[in-house]
Amino acid sequence: MLQDIRERAQGWVAWFIVILISVPFALWGINSYLGGGSAPVVATVNGVDITDQVFENRYRQYRQRLRQQLGDSYRPELIDETILRREFMDAMIENQLILQEASDLGLSAGDSLVRSFIQSVPAFQVGGQFNNDAYERSLRSRGMSPAAFEEEVRTSLVSEQLAKGINGSEIATPGELKELVRIRMQRRWLKYVMIPAGNYVDGIEVPAADIRAYYEEHQPLFMAPERVKVEYLELDINKISTTLDAEESALLGFYEQHKSDYRVPEQRRASHILITVDEGAQPEVVSQAREQAEQVLKRIRSGEDFAEVAKELSQDPGSAELGGDLGFFDRDVMDPVFEEAAFGLQLDEVSEPVRSAFGFHIIKLTDIRAESGKTYDEVRDEIRSAYLRGEAERRFYEYAERLNDLAYEDPNSLQPAAEALGLETKFSDWLTRSGGSGLFATDKVVNAAFSDDVLLERNNSEAIEIGPEHMIVLRVVEHEEASVKPLESVTEEITQMIKTKRGGERAREKGEALLSSLNQGGDLESLANDDGLAVVSVESVTRDSREVPEPIRASLFKLPRPVTGGTSYGEAQLPSGDFAVLGLSKVEDGTESDFSQLGGKASVNSLLQQSRARAYYRHWVDNLRSAAKITVSGLQAAGEG
Repeated sequence: MLQDIRERAQGWVAWFIVILISVPFALWGINSYLGGGSAPVVATVNGVDITDQVFENRYRQYRQRLRQQLGDSYRPELIDETILRREFMDAMIENQLILQEASDLGLSAGDSLVRSFIQSVPAFQVGGQFNNDAYERSLRSRGMSPAAFEEEVRTSLVSEQLAKGINGSEIATPGELKELVRIRMQRRWLKYVMIPAGNYVDGIEVPAADIRAYYEEHQPLFMAPERVKVEYLELDINKISTTLDAEESALLGFYEQHKSDYRVPEQRRASHILITVDEGAQPEVVSQAREQAEQVLKRIRSGEDFAEVAKELSQDPGSAELGGDLGFFDRDVMDPVFEEAAFGLQLDEVSEPVRSAFGFHIIKLTDIRAESGKTYDEVRDEIRSAYLRGEAERRFYEYAERLNDLAYEDPNSLQPAAEALGLETKFSDWLTRSGGSGLFATDKVVNAAFSDDVLLERNNSEAIEIGPEHMIVLRVVEHEEASVKPLESVTEEITQMIKTKRGGERAREKGEALLSSLNQGGDLESLANDDGLAVVSVESVTRDSREVPEPIRASLFKLPRPVTGGTSYGEAQLPSGDFAVLGLSKVEDGTESDFSQLGGKASVNSLLQQSRARAYYRHWVDNLRSAAKITVSGLQAAGEG
């Protein structure tokens, strides 16, 4: 942890925090859906069933959220579906264990906390305020009722409460921080001599017998990989778009249907003075607030400047300093009562006191932007692009569903699907398990091509999503098993391998002889000059220094601290076979002034605490899991469905 703390300071810590908080919410309180019924069960956690239907629904919603969160960065071709499903199942199981533990501990989330969380969700807000219509509309789009969603939120908050309690219990002492920065920011003074393996390669002869022996002993190094050729159908929305055209009448109809997209509705700008009063306030409190608002209005009517009175008396902290100015706004943004009054005023007119959910408002209309829009001729090109894009999407999803069905219904050929959809069958070059090029460079395509169903049974694959609105279906047409390459084809490669290995051995022999002389009191510069070698000096090497090769840096920080005026010697061999003799002459420990290079002392303290919390939380969950009775029976079947 000490070695990695700096490079992780901006990476896994942030992810760790996100994971701790997001896993319960990603699963949306799955406990409320578990157990009961006769649906197939894919897992059981301490007697609580996770059904296939629940798993598939939750997994689909998770994938949808993943796509929404990543936006243009979403790359389905980089996702291994099998691994992702397995990890999601593990997360569901662990979440269920946490919920069970929370229940045993008597943890709960009250109605006020649930309401507060829901009202804070941006998707449920309009103009920065919670909007019940937006809330219910969002839930309907997910096929959920408010009661079900609120129960999910309650369950998720309980899980989060327990996770935060555990992870907030770790501390780091001042002594630990001091020791951490001492070791982590330590600097070392280095001199080294590099003995190139290449200096000893040219004179090495490799007999044919050695080549054959190496070939026979290391045959896994010389395997020609298993490979296939596939026939495939490609469905790409961009290619569909190029085949489409639009009649003028269709474009005109599209314009009429979407005219609101090409117009700016009337907007109004208003200032207000707010006297706050709660909706459920007592009548005498409401009366006092109304009287105060009427007194404010009298001052305005008597000629006082609206903005100055707003700065003095308005109880809206967001607009008071601006003289009550709220800027321009459309309809359906403000409180309905406020909006009705504002859109009923004439320019520069001041309203009577208007009561909304926030209190009493005195409103002044300060500007009006009339409705404006663009004619059909002005936006024809935009209309055409939007229309064709919509038509291409419609056709793509229609074709995608049919393609999947046709490939499944006739699993031994792609020709019926090609003829039905007007697609061209194409053929790939050789493709190995490590991938190919273009469409075949993605793991999802490779995994499909080498799956038992496609490779051994010779069935068509399912539709494979390789990008937004881009998929293929494939089948294997040629297959070659992995085999050892003939000796003749790898003789030169083996010869070079042996020479490099033996050159490295000779470089090591030379280096160890040099190291022996140094340990007997020899001088590094003199011995290097005698052999025509250069001495490289690097001062103040840190654990992150990139000017020093990693094997040398790793060996340098293992050397003992030298005595005053002396040198500690060591060695390192590089992957190339080159051998280095090292000399450590000076060590400076990190001090508290070095905390700034790690993001500050507070940041390092937080990082250390979080590192411990992460390990403790993981250990706690692992203990729950080891003590639980868990069976997973249907994940493989689910992964194939």
